Amino acid sequence: MTQPDALQQATMRLNAALDALESFSSQMFTEGEGGASMATLQQQVRFLSEERDRLLKELDVERARVRRLEAANDEVSDRLETVVGTLKEIMPAMPG
Repeated sequence: MTQPDALQQATMRLNAALDALESFSSQMFTEGEGGASMATLQQQVRFLSEERDRLLKELDVERARVRRLEAANDEVSDRLETVVGTLKEIMPAMPG
């Protein structure tokens, strides 16, 4: 799975969890006293909190991966620039 795909999936799951919370909250307020029980509310909040924590951990892992990839990219770019510079120095010295 590529980094953008993983971040996109994590974002989609977070959005789905927020949608579920919004829907649940809306249902609770529209149903008034006959709405969800306190235990059900606590269970939903616990589930959404756990999902949020899990998604935050996944996001941290992906951010660390992005930093490692960027550092590797910078290193490779620097090495390529050195090679290109060396080749430019050698080329004029080569008989044509």
